[in-house]
Amino acid sequence: MKKLSKEYKRHFFLPEDQHLFDYDQIFSVSAMWIELGMENTWATYDLYVRHLPKHRNFLIFAGLDEIIQGILNWTYTEEEINYLLDNEVITKKCAQKMKGHKFQGDVWAMPEGSIFFADEPVVRISGRIWEVNLMTFLLINTLTSNTIFSSKIVRSYLAAKGKCQVITGPSIRAHGHEAGLKFGRSAYMLGAPSNIVPAFSRKFDLEMSGVNTKAYHAFIKSFPTELEAMRKAASIFPTIAFMIDTYDLKQGAENAIIVAKENQVAGKPIMTGVIIDSGSSVEDFASQARYVRKELDKAGLKQVKITVAGNFDEWKIAEYLCIGAPVDKILVFTELVTPSDDPKLEAVLKLAQYIKDGRTYYAAKLAKGKLSYPGSKQVFRIYKNGIMQKDIIGLDSEKFGVSLLRNYITKGKLIVKMPDLDQIRAYTQKQLQTLSESLKSIDKIYNYPVLISQRLKKLLAQVKQKQLSNIKK
Repeated sequence: MKKLSKEYKRHFFLPEDQHLFDYDQIFSVSAMWIELGMENTWATYDLYVRHLPKHRNFLIFAGLDEIIQGILNWTYTEEEINYLLDNEVITKKCAQKMKGHKFQGDVWAMPEGSIFFADEPVVRISGRIWEVNLMTFLLINTLTSNTIFSSKIVRSYLAAKGKCQVITGPSIRAHGHEAGLKFGRSAYMLGAPSNIVPAFSRKFDLEMSGVNTKAYHAFIKSFPTELEAMRKAASIFPTIAFMIDTYDLKQGAENAIIVAKENQVAGKPIMTGVIIDSGSSVEDFASQARYVRKELDKAGLKQVKITVAGNFDEWKIAEYLCIGAPVDKILVFTELVTPSDDPKLEAVLKLAQYIKDGRTYYAAKLAKGKLSYPGSKQVFRIYKNGIMQKDIIGLDSEKFGVSLLRNYITKGKLIVKMPDLDQIRAYTQKQLQTLSESLKSIDKIYNYPVLISQRLKKLLAQVKQKQLSNIKK
């Protein structure tokens, strides 16, 4: 197999690297359609998730902005096309079609931050059958990677029940820097982490508001004594938050209080918070927090906030708050950026219909456990007093409740202004307000009703009957 030229960029990783994924299957299928005279066949595909993970009552759609940008900017360089052609992955006719190619189709999608469920199309994309097929990796990977994070992070916010602020940290334990940025973006959608790092703020054009400077363990250990380290830190950043458990929590709390009182006497700003990030159990964290809160209050420092950090997840948050332990902020990090309870999401892109020679053909997968529905579909949501009651998947010509899929791209052109991240966050918060108490549960499974319209059921039955008839021929 021939290699890319030596001049090819080698930084890990670039957006165009997506263009060559799955070339043994995706490109060959598109080439076959083109060679068989189907290059102008107009097709509609659905992007959705087959099954809800076992610990998720619902999912939150994240990644639409990335999908829209990816579709609008999807092109192939001459080098990429020649690489595929030289390695006999595509044909000459396919290569000609890919040169200067720009998407000319339509995209309907749920707004980013929408609550959705299994089998519901979150994106409906129509275009030439071969060109949509080329974007399979982009669409599935973007939905999967972003939605896994948003649907895990939201559970911690639900567990907190507004009793404390859930924050996230810089995603150093993510599976790569891109995963870290996507995690941070999803966290921002769900309430804004308080310590947005510069790279994240610059990437998504956000102000670095709410930044809490911290004197963490490496700084503390770089001085002969903890007290000296805290004094030095406070001389540079007076409102710094101290990690107080580098050596001994009780001594650390005492030293932090000493520095705060010294600055107070000198008329300087004082520390905004203390951080406890070591403990063998939730009860251990709670016991330490109770002691620290008592000492801070005794010193007249009731305004100083307590943050606990230590592999917290939604279940530990619920347990911590249940026992009434004092806390202002809980840092969630490793358990969310690498969600071990449900680390996978089975997203798929399925052909639903195509138009050839002016005739519409409906497509469905009939395999057991992997059924897909035919036709151009819409998802409808029924509310009662502002609370979600049920969803109906139907044909886009039907009318039931609120239509969830909205038009974003028409004939290859973006027809709406994409919301910024603050607007997405506001929309996400409104979505969460429509959840029933059953859906909010983090430890009980609730099967939200997702129904199929009678017309869609009838269309599926017709497709099944036609396939059975074809098998007998």
